[in-house]
Amino acid sequence: MLRLSLLMSFCFLAGCIREDVLNDGQATSAPAPPAVSAAELAPVDVAPAADTPAAPSVPMPRAYRKRLDAAVTLNATCIACHADEAKQWQGSHHQQSNLNPAYRKAFAIEPSPFCRGCHAPEGDPRIDPPKAVSELGVGCVTCHVTEEGFVLAAASPGDAAARAPHPLRRSTAFSQTGGCSGCHEFRFPMGMGNDDGQFMQTTAREHLRSPAAGKACADCHMPRVEGRRSHAFAEVRDPVWLRNNLHVKAERAEDDTLRVTLVQPAPGHDFPTGDLFRRLEVGCELKNERGTVLRREVRHLARHFHVIPGQPGRHLAVDDRVGRDPRVVDLDLTPPSGGPQRGTLSWWVRYQRVATVGTGTNPADAKIESEVLLHSGELPWDAK
Repeated sequence: MLRLSLLMSFCFLAGCIREDVLNDGQATSAPAPPAVSAAELAPVDVAPAADTPAAPSVPMPRAYRKRLDAAVTLNATCIACHADEAKQWQGSHHQQSNLNPAYRKAFAIEPSPFCRGCHAPEGDPRIDPPKAVSELGVGCVTCHVTEEGFVLAAASPGDAAARAPHPLRRSTAFSQTGGCSGCHEFRFPMGMGNDDGQFMQTTAREHLRSPAAGKACADCHMPRVEGRRSHAFAEVRDPVWLRNNLHVKAERAEDDTLRVTLVQPAPGHDFPTGDLFRRLEVGCELKNERGTVLRREVRHLARHFHVIPGQPGRHLAVDDRVGRDPRVVDLDLTPPSGGPQRGTLSWWVRYQRVATVGTGTNPADAKIESEVLLHSGELPWDAK
C-alpha cells in the first residue's frame, strides 16, 4: 500500500500520463521543462553554460532546477523502489554536494549564488536552501527527471525496461557524456568566449581531446556492481583508485635535478580535473645524514588562474596538469654552498584540495583543505 501511494505521488509530481518507453529521436507529448530565466536566477552572476558538440534530443541533467520541496518529495519515490542505488547515493559526493566541508569552506570565502546553483541544484540559488533540499544535494531526480512525465535512463537493448512502473525516456546521449557535461563543464560567471580560459571547469572538452573520447563517463566513474551501475561515485576520493590512475617515476638527472615523470595509464581527462581548487603537489627534500633539510623544492600542477588588478574575473596563466601526454617536472637539487657530500633525497606527489587560491600568483598562499599522498620514495644522494 505504501509503495502504491508513493508511486501515485510520483505520477502526480512528474506528470506521468503515459505508460511507454521513448528512445532518442521519438516524438513525445510531454513538455520539456521551462528554461531558467535571468529574472528567476537574479542576482545570480550567470547561469553555467556547458558546450556540447550537438544538442541532445532530450533534456539532459543540469544545475539550477529550483524545484525545492517538490524535488524532495519526488526523490523519496525513487528511493522507495530503487533501494540499492539509493543506498549507494546516500552519503555520496552527489548527495553531499551542498554539505561537503571543502565546498562549505570555499563558499564561506566566496558566497555566490553561482556556486549554490550547482551544489544545491534543486534550491533557489538566491537564498540558502531549506534543510531537506540541502540534504538532497544532487538527487536522483536531478539526473533522472529532466522533463515532465518521464524518467531519463541510459539506452538499453531489448524491451525489459517496458515493464517499468513509470514512463521512461531512454537516451544514448545520457549514456555517454551528456548525463554529466551539463554540470561538470561551465564558464566562469563573466566568461563569454569558448576558449578554455573562459571555463571554470573543462572536463567535457578534456574528455573529447583524450584517447577515451569514445567511452562513457560511467565506464570509469560508475563501475558495474553485480551487473548494475554503481551510484556511489566513490572513485574520485579513493586513494587506491587515484594512485592506479597516475603512474610516477622519479630519477636523478645528470644536471643536479630530480626528474619526476607523471603519466596517466588510461587518460579520460586531465589529472586532476574539475574545479580550480584541485591540484597536484610534486616536491622533494634534500637532507643531510642527520636528517636536517638542506633544500626543499615544490611545484604545483593545476590550472593556474591569476587575478589581475583592474580587470574582472580570473585569467588562465598556465595549465600544467597531466593530460594525455606525460608531464615531466624537474626539481633543483643544487645543495647549499659548502653543504655535506652525502644524504637522502625524499620525494612525493600529493593530490590536494584547497579552500581558496587567493590571487593565484603564489600557490604557497593557498590554504590546503585536504590532501592524499599518491606516491613517494627516497633516493640516496651524494654530491656530484
